[in-house]
Amino acid sequence: MTGYWRLVAISLRTAPAQVLGWALAVCALVTSSASTIGDKYTEQASRDAYAATYVGTQSSAALQGRGYNLETVGGILANELGYLTLIILPLIGLHLAIRFTRGVEDTGRLDILTAGSVHRLAPAAAGLTAAALTAVLTFLLSVASLFTLDYPLAGSLRYAGGLGALMLAFTGVGALVAQCCRDARTSYVLALACWMVSYLARAVVDARGSGLTWVNPESWLAEIRPFAHRPPLWPWLALAATVVVSFAAAGVVAMRRDQGAGLIPPRPGPAGAPSWMMKPLHVLTRLTLGSCLGWTIGGSLFAFSFGYLTEQISVLSALSGTTRDDNIDATLSLFVQMNALLAAAAAIQLTQWLGAEETSGRVGYALASPVSRRRWWGATASLVTAWSLIVLICTGVCTGLGLAAGFGDIGYLDDGVPATLAYTPAVLLLAVTALALQSVNPRTVTVAWLAVGWGIVVCLRADLLDLPEWARRLSPLHWVGAVPQEAWDRPAALFMTLLALAVAAVGALAFHHRDLRAG
Repeated sequence: MTGYWRLVAISLRTAPAQVLGWALAVCALVTSSASTIGDKYTEQASRDAYAATYVGTQSSAALQGRGYNLETVGGILANELGYLTLIILPLIGLHLAIRFTRGVEDTGRLDILTAGSVHRLAPAAAGLTAAALTAVLTFLLSVASLFTLDYPLAGSLRYAGGLGALMLAFTGVGALVAQCCRDARTSYVLALACWMVSYLARAVVDARGSGLTWVNPESWLAEIRPFAHRPPLWPWLALAATVVVSFAAAGVVAMRRDQGAGLIPPRPGPAGAPSWMMKPLHVLTRLTLGSCLGWTIGGSLFAFSFGYLTEQISVLSALSGTTRDDNIDATLSLFVQMNALLAAAAAIQLTQWLGAEETSGRVGYALASPVSRRRWWGATASLVTAWSLIVLICTGVCTGLGLAAGFGDIGYLDDGVPATLAYTPAVLLLAVTALALQSVNPRTVTVAWLAVGWGIVVCLRADLLDLPEWARRLSPLHWVGAVPQEAWDRPAALFMTLLALAVAAVGALAFHHRDLRAG
């Protein structure tokens, strides 16, 4: 395949942090969790007690998947890491596939690369190779860390292989989506929708104890049963078939479509714009409306689903001795923090898309008209913060609706909104930080994702990882407290609000004085 190896080398050279960084992050998560669990469950009696807690209930399976072989330290590890692996691994696979295929095409670099002697399929194949290398590194690093921590070699190989295979399966899905869509922005929206449907479908199947685990890739990681004496073979075959079919389908589409196009045709816009579209805020709202509605609808479905499952999930801790009301508050505090992280993620993604408007040169065209930089930045900041608050409010309302439906009591309707809105200062701080980074340099917005990623780790697995207090406080959500399980920290909320205002001022000043990236 002419030009394939040269394009692979270019992909690895231009984004080494993407390839190696994600693998190291997953390995660090696996290593820290394996170390903590190995030290905590040294005695067989403690492992048996852990397994007994899960007997007869599928409540926790909605979040972390089904648990198998929980009387072994490896089974406990796979069960406890389910919270994060079922979220992080698919998203990494989707992101890398789009980043190395459609993302490269959007920048215009592919036009230069394909001006020479390059096979038509080489760019897509090289991008997929770079993305797949992260899955391979995840497997190798995870095996080494688990074996070093004295986990069984066979189980370590199967578990690490499952992590890599799940990431690779969603890499294939992301590659297919990227080839079908016209640009990276649409690809990310459709890919996130695919993952959310998969995750929620698995949650319902696992919570109900259904036998339909064979239909969903997110169910196959648990079904591998890596630390069983005789693990089944069919999950590996299913994962392999998904990878082969998705990669092959992406290749077929890449061979047949035009460069810069996709199977999903863009919707043609009107020939002219109405007078009210001349204002920056109206223009930006029109450009981002579809994506923001997707975040709102997807987040609302996510919030409703887990609000509905709260009643079933509360059974688990009740079996372990805690009171029902305390367990409901603890479960709800987990879900409303996820609502806040979804709202922050929507703000960061929207900021990235608006930054792409600058790098494409379109912001330069707008500022060449009688529109000041201050007005443009104000419109951008208003739009990002408004949509993040809309997502936050909608997810809070849907959490309350889910609680009311799950418990069959309309009195729970008011529980979701106040608890979710308690995290408004944290969401605003994360959104404004992304805006400030974009104001300094559009390429630095990706740094803001670290705060969201760390927030997920602190929210879901801080106790498992035995994180010190200073590490937990690196997440702004931790400053607020675990509402409603804990009281809302008003001084911390006021401090974050003032800090967000200060960061916004710095961002506006930076954007006013720097040069545009293009245009």
